[in-house]
Amino acid sequence: MTQQAPSKPRRVDASMSLLNNLMAHPIDEGYAAAARTRPSQDGKSARSRHKVMLVAATVVLGFLLAVAAAQNYRAAPEAEKQRKELIARINQADTRLSDLRSRQSGLADEVRGLQASGLSNDSSGAALQQKLDDLELQTGAIAATGPGIKAVIDDAKNADAKEGRILDVDLQQLVNGLWTAGAEAISVNGHRITSLTAIRGAGSAITVDYSSLTPPYTVLAIGDTATMPARFAQSSGGQWVQYLVSNFDVRSTITTEDSLLVPADATIALRYAKVGPK
Repeated sequence: MTQQAPSKPRRVDASMSLLNNLMAHPIDEGYAAAARTRPSQDGKSARSRHKVMLVAATVVLGFLLAVAAAQNYRAAPEAEKQRKELIARINQADTRLSDLRSRQSGLADEVRGLQASGLSNDSSGAALQQKLDDLELQTGAIAATGPGIKAVIDDAKNADAKEGRILDVDLQQLVNGLWTAGAEAISVNGHRITSLTAIRGAGSAITVDYSSLTPPYTVLAIGDTATMPARFAQSSGGQWVQYLVSNFDVRSTITTEDSLLVPADATIALRYAKVGPK
């Protein structure tokens, strides 16, 4: 009977099992457990940092708003003081301008009186004075009185920045229509319209002869009341006003008057003169 060498199956199986375990689990279970818990802790720390940053930003923003409010509060009285001073200066300038214009009108009347006394000595002087009076009336250097048309035009009741407001072009059309209808002298809110007068828009305001006007706008036109209303209605200016009334609810009233006063243009001044032939 032949004797066989003893085998070691148990030791080989144990070695294979250990190798398989190392290949399947190269990292110790403790490290794996630590790795699984680490993301949760990082997320908590990230959220904590975000909360801290949010609180810091809120504190900084609140501080800046408080500083701005304090500065505005301190600057408000000074700004109001400057505003009142500016309004006072504007009112003083307007008052001075009105006084100067009144003085100019008085001096112009005095000059006309001297001219009339100097030209009334003979018949040629009287004819020359009559011609001078006609020219002054046409140029707006003297006031004009007589019958005519009174036109009052105003913004719509619910006018806004885009529609329903009277613009400078609307007043231009109205005045040109009255000239076409035969007007001899025209004024807008007390300002005489001459060949040198400009009707323009300045922001939200309308200026006549560089003076700002506010609605309603009253236009006086001296002329023949028997023919002017019909001729004005047929003119482009009259049709323009009717279009504004029909489509934009602009308010307009036109009446005939027996007596109107159109003031002189206070800005007209003698620029040059020459001696005529004797």
